[in-house]
Amino acid sequence: MESLLSDISQLYNESKTDAARRTEQGEFFNIFNIIGLRSEEVRLHSAFIAELLNPRGSHGTGYRFLQAFLEIVGIPEGYLDLAQCSQNITERSIGKITETEGGRIDIIIEDGNHAVIIENKIHAIDQKHQLLRYHNYGAKHFPKGFMLIYLTLDGHDADSYSLGDKRIDYLTISYEHEIREWLNKCIEIAEGKSLAQSVIKQYCELVKQLTYTDMDQNYKDKLMSLILKPENVISVGEILKVQEDWREELIDKHVWKPLEKYALSKGMRFDKDLEYGGETGAWIFKKEWNFYALFIWTDRKYDWKDMYVGISWYEEPKRKNKICKKDYHPLSCLHEPPCDKWPYGWEYLPDEIRNWGYNITEQLVNGDVFDFIKDKFEEIIQELEERELAMP
Repeated sequence: MESLLSDISQLYNESKTDAARRTEQGEFFNIFNIIGLRSEEVRLHSAFIAELLNPRGSHGTGYRFLQAFLEIVGIPEGYLDLAQCSQNITERSIGKITETEGGRIDIIIEDGNHAVIIENKIHAIDQKHQLLRYHNYGAKHFPKGFMLIYLTLDGHDADSYSLGDKRIDYLTISYEHEIREWLNKCIEIAEGKSLAQSVIKQYCELVKQLTYTDMDQNYKDKLMSLILKPENVISVGEILKVQEDWREELIDKHVWKPLEKYALSKGMRFDKDLEYGGETGAWIFKKEWNFYALFIWTDRKYDWKDMYVGISWYEEPKRKNKICKKDYHPLSCLHEPPCDKWPYGWEYLPDEIRNWGYNITEQLVNGDVFDFIKDKFEEIIQELEERELAMP
């Protein structure tokens, strides 16, 4: 096992050297990362996908991209009359939001008789009755038939909060599988259209980054060859038996313990709850903050994804009245607006450290994750003090 780990370490160091060389040669240049649109659902992902799906789009390939998409997601041939598909396929307003109607559809492809409605989720959480409202729109306006698609990075199911606790037929697809397959097909179709092909290739690389499937193929092949050697297979199996415990110990050593030390240095208290249903995280607080604390949290304990920071209560205060918007105090240092549970606002961690999987081992160990959390907490405390905002 020691020999195996030594060989992997050497292979990893070689890959880092190769990555540095490729960086110098500009192989990682990506316009979408440079202009800061990496995770923008509306301004980048929905807009870009919709343009490719548009038979009259500027890509110049007609309906071939759309046809390839329908084939890959499993929509029967002839379901849509491709020649009649509307150009108005992105960001369609469907009226004022109520319990059962309204909202804004990310992408809709329709020929007047049938429709394919796509709800696109990169990182945003499900909205109340969102898929129910889009389903009702489809049933009302396309009685001959419509398909409702729920697109996410990993292909997970929609929350019951979005479905309105009702049985709704919808198709789940992912960026990791269907969209990547489709983009590769688009690259083939765009042969001879160099500019369109180049942009699609860059977008495909961005999707690989967002889905953590961008490992260099040569490195991956060498790594697989190493861990599948007969003399290494049993050792790898033993390591895999403790992979979840290993990750939790890694998080404890490189995030929770440094955060506790930081809290004590500030005269604050630290606590964590790793068994709170599907949620988990930690918080630091002062007694005079009246039940409120600075949180690092996730609603997805089962895979430690979508980590975020914010201000909420660690022990819900007893109130005569429900919290309302007059109790909101949006902080400029937190990107997401306040809500009842997070009345000062909240913010996801940056994409590169947002999901605490095995892909960020290096960032955990070298302190990048803890440093961001600590610096963000410092920003929050500073703004609270400058604005003389006391916890409710």
